[in-house]
Amino acid sequence: MDIRVRFSKYGPIKYVGHLDLMRYFQKALRRSNLSVSFSKGFSPHPIMSFASPLGVGITSEGEYMDFSLDENITPEEIKDALNEQMADGVEILSATERQSTKKAMAELYGASYMVYFKRTDASFTPDTAALRKAVDDKVKNASSLVVTKKTKKSERKVDLLPLIYEMEVLERFPEDKRDHYIPDWRHNGFLLSENDPAFYMKVCARSSDNLKPELLMNAVFNTAGTEDLFTIGIHRLDMFAQAEGGSLIPLGDVS
Repeated sequence: MDIRVRFSKYGPIKYVGHLDLMRYFQKALRRSNLSVSFSKGFSPHPIMSFASPLGVGITSEGEYMDFSLDENITPEEIKDALNEQMADGVEILSATERQSTKKAMAELYGASYMVYFKRTDASFTPDTAALRKAVDDKVKNASSLVVTKKTKKSERKVDLLPLIYEMEVLERFPEDKRDHYIPDWRHNGFLLSENDPAFYMKVCARSSDNLKPELLMNAVFNTAGTEDLFTIGIHRLDMFAQAEGGSLIPLGDVS
C-alpha cells in the first residue's frame, strides 16, 4: 500500500534542516506501529521520500512525503497514528493512497508561496501601489525577465518569465495563516499587520528549473543590482504536479 502524506512545518521546527527532518520522520514511523516497509541489508530503515527539501527558516503547509505499508488500513488511521507521534510544529494534514508508482519528487512541477517583508529599518514601509506597478511592468506586461542564476560551480543567464505561473500583490497576509504558522511575527519584525502587503506566487519547481522566491523578488524589485535587496519571509502553500492538458494539481490529489 503506497501512501502520500501532506504535512505542515512551522514554529521552532522551521529551523530544523532537511536531513534532521528525515531522521525525525524515520523515528516517527517506527514509533507509530504502522507496518511500514523497510529497506533490506544490515541497517534497515523506513523506505520514504520527500517531494522537495524546505529551506531552513521557511514555514509550510504543503510538504509531501511518500512511504509504503505492508498492510491495508484507512488513510484516516494513518493520519491519526502519525499525528500521535508529531512534535509541536509538525502536523499531518492528510494521507492518501497512491495508485501511481511515481514518487512525489518525480511528479513535482510547481509550488506556491506567500512572501512577506521583514522590517530592516524604521523608515521601511512597503508601498502597495508601487509594488503592483513593478509586478505589472516586470512580469505581467514584460516579454522577458533575464537574470544571472548562480550555482556553486557556474552561472548562467535565465529568463524567469516562463517559470512564473502566477504572481500577485495582496493587500495583506491572511490573518488565520499568519497567527497559526508565524505566531512570532511581531518578535521577528515581520511586516504582517493589516496594513502590510504580501505576495502570492506560483512558480516552477522542477529539479532543472526550480525558481526560488528570493530570486524572483530580487529580479522584480532590485533595480540597484545589489546582491540582496531586503529581507523576506516565505511560507510555502502547496506543491503541484502537471495533469494531462497542462493544468497543475496538488500533489495530494494525484491518484
